[in-house]
Amino acid sequence: MKQLFTLATALIITGSSFSQANLHRCGTFDMMQYKEQQTPGYMARTKACFDNAKQIADANRINRSTSDTIYRVQLVFHVVYLNAAENIPDSVIYSQVEVLNEDYRRLNADTVRTRDEFKPVAGDAHIEFYLATTDPDGNPTNGITRTAGNGGIIGFNPFQENMKVEPGGKAPWPTDRYVNIWVCNVLNGLGILGYSYPPDNAPNWPSGSSTDSAKQGVVLHYPVVGRNFSNPIDQTVAGGRSLTHELGHFFGLRHIWGDSTGCNNDDGISDTPYASDASQQTCDTVINSCPDAPTDFNDMIEDYMDYSDDRCLNMFTNEQIGIMHAMLQTSRAGVATVVTGTAIKNVENNFETIQLFPSPSTGIINLNAQVKNGKNYSYEIFNAIGEKLVAESNLAAANNHRIINLTAQPSGIYFAKITSGEQVVVKKFQLTR
Repeated sequence: MKQLFTLATALIITGSSFSQANLHRCGTFDMMQYKEQQTPGYMARTKACFDNAKQIADANRINRSTSDTIYRVQLVFHVVYLNAAENIPDSVIYSQVEVLNEDYRRLNADTVRTRDEFKPVAGDAHIEFYLATTDPDGNPTNGITRTAGNGGIIGFNPFQENMKVEPGGKAPWPTDRYVNIWVCNVLNGLGILGYSYPPDNAPNWPSGSSTDSAKQGVVLHYPVVGRNFSNPIDQTVAGGRSLTHELGHFFGLRHIWGDSTGCNNDDGISDTPYASDASQQTCDTVINSCPDAPTDFNDMIEDYMDYSDDRCLNMFTNEQIGIMHAMLQTSRAGVATVVTGTAIKNVENNFETIQLFPSPSTGIINLNAQVKNGKNYSYEIFNAIGEKLVAESNLAAANNHRIINLTAQPSGIYFAKITSGEQVVVKKFQLTR
């Protein structure tokens, strides 16, 4: 495995005036430099976060006993439009969620195009997506907001991120509970398809060291949303996989070539083969830009974290999935509901509400679990490396408020696992001293 150097923010660039022959999709390095200038140490934090997730993923792989854990991720789409064409209909967003669920559960029809050499490492990510049904104030929602925006004469600017600020844009919903996806006109279509920030809040980093929470999420240029948009940028592909790619970055994955030219850099994942750069933008199945050992593989053009066209992409690898799961257990834990033991459709939602507060805390945590129909529940507290610290079982629904004393524990990131029947919910919180 090659040395990790940078972590991708995934600024993907294109334009309708570009041909496939000269299309250059990535402006990641420029975005990384800009972010590093704004917040010195940013790249070091993203590397630390990835390294921590890699350790957890490796431990999970060694100790894995079941593969039936499913992470249900809550999405909210913020459509920030300048005109009617940019105010994309709900049906396009519904189509986009369908694409995500097919791709992340490996239910996409084009899995048949995964080459035989990569089938042993291609996997079902066990991640499912749904539009939020409740807004931050507890009101019903369809998971879509619409804002008449003001991006200026060049559209919304990724370096200013003015699509995320009011007035003129849309402020995020709490980023520790929702994956915010902004859909807008980015630079009037002059090059940007989308971008997202990888996790940089590695466990036990000091308070305030992570990226501004308002920036967490994904930004998409409106014509790349869904597979049924009326006028997509590229008429030759099915569409919708820009978000598949960007959410991979949001969950900690990098481009498979390691975001630097040459064969000395890599994505830090051993089951994706070496690739020299981002030049692969076609479905050329014989390109082999870097040697591998002991088996010399062709470039993995079908991987969602490559820059191939949507029609080429059809898989995540098992180790990429391990990284995403580790991030969903740590840095991104709040956005997912964890279900184990059965398919999601057969799991009853036993909880009315689950609240865990305050966070950050100096050591006293309040758990408020409102359980339906008088059912029992239990909770367990884990530290960032998965060590169980506190467990309490078979609590009656009437005992809905618990005070958990963690004053003996050091500062850092912790997780509460709350269980009722077959439903499991994980909440992240932070202790500070």
